[in-house]
Amino acid sequence: MSDRNERPTSPEEMLERLQQMEAEAKETLRKYDEMSQQLGADAVEVFSEDGLISVKLDSDGRVDKIKIDESAMRFKQSLGPTIVALIQEATATYGLKMAEMAQALVGDKIDVMGMMNRYMPEEMRDRARDNLDRRRD
Repeated sequence: MSDRNERPTSPEEMLERLQQMEAEAKETLRKYDEMSQQLGADAVEVFSEDGLISVKLDSDGRVDKIKIDESAMRFKQSLGPTIVALIQEATATYGLKMAEMAQALVGDKIDVMGMMNRYMPEEMRDRARDNLDRRRD
């Protein structure tokens, strides 16, 4: 079968196509496992500029921990907005990391990173990129 969209006409062709699909699925899973190890499909943690507050997401992208240094308590009026902003930044960082993994898995079939660039505000994307770069250093 030369064309992927061509319908198999015989049982042998159908079996061959199924075996090809199975091989592609196994390769995708192998790539995913490799990417998970390389990019670290683990938690994401971001810190406030002063380092007094941090938000950690677990490997599923859910808020796992929020740490607040005692000295940050004197800024009670800005504590809530800072935590919300850090959760948004952590979520963007997690999203960017997952998009990198997806892009590596699908190759040039789908422009995953282009979609991220289109829908994530540039400032947030830059902060998320900085967070990922710090983790890799």
